[in-house]
Amino acid sequence: MADKTLKLLLWQAPSTLNPHLAPGIKDQTASRIVYEPLASFDREGRFISFLAAEIPALENGGVSADGRSVVWKLKHGVKWSDGQPYTAKDVLFTYNYITNPDVGSASVGPYKTISKVAAVDDYTVQITFKDVNPAWALPFVGVQGMILPEHVFAPYRDAATAPVNLAPVGTGPFRLKEFQTEDVLVIGNTVKVLFERNPYYRDAGKLSFDEVTLQGGGDASVAKPCSRKASLTMPGTFRSTTRCSKHSKQTVSESLSIAWEF
Repeated sequence: MADKTLKLLLWQAPSTLNPHLAPGIKDQTASRIVYEPLASFDREGRFISFLAAEIPALENGGVSADGRSVVWKLKHGVKWSDGQPYTAKDVLFTYNYITNPDVGSASVGPYKTISKVAAVDDYTVQITFKDVNPAWALPFVGVQGMILPEHVFAPYRDAATAPVNLAPVGTGPFRLKEFQTEDVLVIGNTVKVLFERNPYYRDAGKLSFDEVTLQGGGDASVAKPCSRKASLTMPGTFRSTTRCSKHSKQTVSESLSIAWEF
């Protein structure tokens, strides 16, 4: 039977699986395996939806004619990896979380132009901007737009020490199985994060892998003997080709963004 595990090797080890406290690409990469934004962009810069049912536009009424507001319609039937439903309340919570100065979110930049976010109903979110905003597509989009589950994060007052930062509950194709840390003599601290299929993922039949293993830290020289090509043919589906020298069995990803549309 073929090995259906995607193995990713990063130069640095992720220190958190909370995308909005992520100090760098390594942490956003690891978080993106679990969490999803409303939408993102493909390699050609075109919009692709994840948790949004459609992309807002002038033609469908999603973007207001005056450029001061946008309405996102959300997908129905999406569940978090613990089985709870995903709704507009989670999007509103994510906005409040990111813009809370006590949280100190690294994602706050694109949200500074917003004056109000409203959950119109369970599957509709309206964003009102302080002024005309040609960059309306930045909030809740890409790595800085990943949606957090209100029912998981809300109980914790101290965002920095919340256990959920290393025990994520997301809507993405995989869920956390184990977060391993170890101090290896000579090469230093390493982190190995194991992910398994999310049993509640809406497009489970499209996945090409059963597990994802992400490893980072230590001696980056282990990556040198390998090169790989990877692409995402549909949301949540990796296809990869790896070339390694006979001296190495490592599968390398210099950046998960190569393989995953953020």
